[in-house]
Amino acid sequence: MLEKKATISGEFARFFVVGVGATIVHIGVYLLLNECFGITEARPLLLTATYATGYIVSFVLNYIVTLKWTFKTDGTLAKGIGFAFSHSVNAGMHLLLLNVFSYLKVGQLLADLTRWLLPWAAELLPIITEPETLLPLPVYLIVVPMNFLMVRYFLKRPPATH
Repeated sequence: MLEKKATISGEFARFFVVGVGATIVHIGVYLLLNECFGITEARPLLLTATYATGYIVSFVLNYIVTLKWTFKTDGTLAKGIGFAFSHSVNAGMHLLLLNVFSYLKVGQLLADLTRWLLPWAAELLPIITEPETLLPLPVYLIVVPMNFLMVRYFLKRPPATH
């Protein structure tokens, strides 16, 4: 049992590192597209589109690294389908929560809170006080643990025997 716990904790640590990288790619693409096209929280449909685009780019990179490094397994059609399914559910949760939090003005609340708690940081790096920049944060806090469990299930389960 101790070996299984060590394996899971090592996998989660690697999952976390890969997830941070995928998150940086995802948010980087999202922010870059928002900046290039002048998209703000006032245009939620376009925010959803840039968020989804970032997600797709990070998904492709995430799959390759997750297979080879996180779970140290070979890709199969079944694993690919399972990974795609878990990330489809994950993407749905991301987009649903992004839009719910946008509707509830959570990005604006976080921006106001950042200005109040970290005025020096807000002055130094104004992008951290824009609602659309902060909006994804609570989404990730909810979705990441759920995604780990789904991805692990699909990539680590034994192959079906007939």
